[in-house]
Amino acid sequence: MIKLIRILALLSLLAIHVSASAQSLWSGTVHGMSPDQVKSIFTNAQTPDKPNILSSGAQELLRVENVEITNKKFTASFYFIAEKLIQVTLSLEKGHTFHSATLVFDSLTEALRAKYGQEISRDISRGALNKATATWMAGRTNINVITMSVGQSNALLNINYQVRVARDADKL
Repeated sequence: MIKLIRILALLSLLAIHVSASAQSLWSGTVHGMSPDQVKSIFTNAQTPDKPNILSSGAQELLRVENVEITNKKFTASFYFIAEKLIQVTLSLEKGHTFHSATLVFDSLTEALRAKYGQEISRDISRGALNKATATWMAGRTNINVITMSVGQSNALLNINYQVRVARDADKL
């Protein structure tokens, strides 16, 4: 009986350690989840007909349309490497000018500031390339909001949730 109690105590400590080291991304998702685990949270997630691929090689295996954030419609894209979730990107619906996307950017940064505190960086520049960025760190999760357009073309606006990759300098 004592041996069983020790095993249960050890398993409890291990479970606490694993859950503490799991890094949250967006809306209940955790870095390293499988596509099926993400689908258990987002039952309306679909496999995209034309999945996006990031420069890291991560592939968009799941997508959720019409996610409402700050009264605007976004598409949530879930990126995986080797069937493990590594990034969630929320993309604003198309058809916004840089000016209207910047208004959404401002309301998003306000909402994220309320949740995560003051951003660690923020920059807005206008010219041939219009660009606005803001970044937060929550644990090891990097949260980045970016909007940009070239001249008067339609703007894109993304919110990215990804775990910061440790570099050798970070280990010192």
